[in-house]
Amino acid sequence: MGIHDEDLQRVKIETDLSGVVSQYVALRKVGQRWSGLCPFHNEKTPSFSVNAEEGFFYCFGCQKSGDAITFVREMEHLDFVGAVEWLANRLGIALRYTDTSDGTNRKERQELTDILEKAADFYHQTLRSGTSAGKVRSYLRSRGFDSETVDQFRIGYAPDKWDALASHLGIPTPKLEAAGLGRPGQRGGPIDFFRDRIMFPVFDTNGAVVGFGGRMLPDGQQPKYKNTPQTRLYDKSKVLYGLHLAKKHIVEADEIVVCEGYTDVIGCFRAGIPRAVATCGTALTDDHVKLMTRFAKRIVIAFDADGAGKAAADRFYGWEDRHNAEVFVAAMPEGADPGQLAEENPSALTDALAAAEPFLSYRINRVLDKSDLSLVEGRARAAADTGAIIAEHPNEVVRDQYLIEVAQKVRIDIEQMRRLVKKPNPTRHQPTPPPGSPPDNSDTQQSTQPPAVPQAELNLLRALVHDPETVTPLALPAMFSNPIAIDAYHLVTTDGWREQIDETPTAATTLIGRVLVEELDADPIELVSRALDAVINRWNTELRYDVHDIEQLRQHQPIVQWLTHRQEEMHSDDTRTAAVEAIVDWLRNQETTGEPDQPSDQNLN
Repeated sequence: MGIHDEDLQRVKIETDLSGVVSQYVALRKVGQRWSGLCPFHNEKTPSFSVNAEEGFFYCFGCQKSGDAITFVREMEHLDFVGAVEWLANRLGIALRYTDTSDGTNRKERQELTDILEKAADFYHQTLRSGTSAGKVRSYLRSRGFDSETVDQFRIGYAPDKWDALASHLGIPTPKLEAAGLGRPGQRGGPIDFFRDRIMFPVFDTNGAVVGFGGRMLPDGQQPKYKNTPQTRLYDKSKVLYGLHLAKKHIVEADEIVVCEGYTDVIGCFRAGIPRAVATCGTALTDDHVKLMTRFAKRIVIAFDADGAGKAAADRFYGWEDRHNAEVFVAAMPEGADPGQLAEENPSALTDALAAAEPFLSYRINRVLDKSDLSLVEGRARAAADTGAIIAEHPNEVVRDQYLIEVAQKVRIDIEQMRRLVKKPNPTRHQPTPPPGSPPDNSDTQQSTQPPAVPQAELNLLRALVHDPETVTPLALPAMFSNPIAIDAYHLVTTDGWREQIDETPTAATTLIGRVLVEELDADPIELVSRALDAVINRWNTELRYDVHDIEQLRQHQPIVQWLTHRQEEMHSDDTRTAAVEAIVDWLRNQETTGEPDQPSDQNLN
């Protein structure tokens, strides 16, 4: 497909390059040339020069050069044909195409665009001066929408009539329907798709209207937002509200802010953040991200992401990999959105966006912020929960960096934290769910499974359930760090616990039900020793954090040496049982006294 040479040459000849460039750069006349700051790189001294007579530009700083088509391609991120069409629309030139079918298709699309433009003008003028729009103007003023904002975003009002727009346009019903603006009524005549709603035109990247979002008034009919149905021009999975106005600022900042709604975008612009866009009544899609990364690689999510689980993580990390994007999340104050913050506290919105975190960091910090890290149980739960989150990231180096940071914050050994961060096998066979089970949704599964329980603790619970006579005298609460595992331990060491499982379904009974159906595939004493390894590692970690001077270290040195020797003996078949019993006795004394007592002298060898 191509454009007729005659039409292409006409666009080139009739285009005033200095006029086009002036839409983006402040130019001043220097002799026979125009000069200004280069739009393609940061500079303080003008090095960008335009020769309007020859229709050519050149930057002495970055060496960018070309004609009007090249300039538009760079600034608007368009292909060659798109740039020519952009210039032709500006000049009012109707282009002819070498491919007849493509030319017909573009003609039909242009006809729909013209209809939508007329509809946008109708809605806008109705809001500005229509007698029926007085209540709407008052409402918008109460929300802080001034005249400049209404004009900038071409906000309008669809009258509360069945066919106000249809009558105004006077076009056949099929064309009205093709544009997503109306449909046939029961009596055969056309009726409007939008009625009694505040209208937000949705534009493509070139600034052409492709659809609308209609917001109900406070006393209007649900739904709150009604969007244009899918048409040849409008696909909500590929359109971003506000991008046509924001793209220049997005490129300058190399950052794009993604909001949920139209008023959030408008609020960001009013707060001095003109790089915001919004999805049009749908979740972010791969096509959205592909479009955004044409303008910037850093994507800041400015809506509530607290509920984002594994499915969202998979999408975000996939986007980062496929499109070389960087997904960040801005933590909005609880109960607030960008539109509300822009109206009530613009500086808070600016601060929230400036403090945006990488998505993985955001999720980890939400867990840590809600955890009581002053308690062993709180740190254990935080370690397990953050470990599961870190494990979802596909990059091993990123996982390792975050697990080291988290291990320091929750005060556990790095190797123990590394065991919590196990990357799941994506090809692992998933058993077929029984009839009546919920759909196979990763978020649902994650929320219904208990938090990650360390394997050593699972093994110890399994041994307790299957060989209670051997293991119960050796098992202690201190051998468990996961709160659900602790509850399960207390339950299975209670008389009549099997009857209680059916009577009181909890996360602990779910865990017990799991180990009940699993076989005991190792020596019970060995499983106890593995749990004791974890206890000793935690104790050594706590000691490193709690001891602040040499004298304290000297006082604890005999205990450290004794535990090291017993730990070595636990890993020998000949001495395992005696070593396990010695350590369990020592731990039992700690539970009684609450202090790290010295082991008996005969054991200090």
